Amino acid sequence: MGQHALAELSDTALIELCLQRGNRDERPFQELMQRYQPMVWRVCYSYLRHPQDAEDLAQDVFFRVYRSLDQFEGRSSFKTWLHRIAANTCQNEIRRRGRRPQEAAAELETIAEMMPGSQSTERAYQEKQTQELLAVALARLDPEVSEILYMKDYEERPYHEIAELFDIGLSAAKMRVQRARLALQLQIRQLAGDL
Repeated sequence: MGQHALAELSDTALIELCLQRGNRDERPFQELMQRYQPMVWRVCYSYLRHPQDAEDLAQDVFFRVYRSLDQFEGRSSFKTWLHRIAANTCQNEIRRRGRRPQEAAAELETIAEMMPGSQSTERAYQEKQTQELLAVALARLDPEVSEILYMKDYEERPYHEIAELFDIGLSAAKMRVQRARLALQLQIRQLAGDL
């Protein structure tokens, strides 16, 4: 079975192939990794706030999933199960490190990069300041809170999918999104007051 044919299979069918073939054929698991690598990396990044740490931990997540694939019972979707493993792995890593997640280091930009075509330098500077304020405010939030905001407001995921990923009810998902938005607003106000 070629990689193109594997891409057509459901997660459940790929898991069955992984369990049947074991170490003899890693292509089914590679297909699962390819499908979910962006999601796992994003979960890791939301906790660790550092791209390379997120990449390293995402690899660890997939290694753990590969080793425990026979424990997947199918009570939830594979995506939900994988999301839980990623979040738990990140929480364990943060506890292991004994500190809060690292904040992403802000990159310095040159004046030329701040001056897009028709915008004035002042407006470009204000937009950059707003983006930096938002990034700092997001970094101050608990990782799960910033992850919910990312899923709802950036990825525009529906509430039912957020509920499934966090293994909560639909109304709880809506409430968490609302609380996360309020927490972000509070952080922005505090930061704006600090300036």
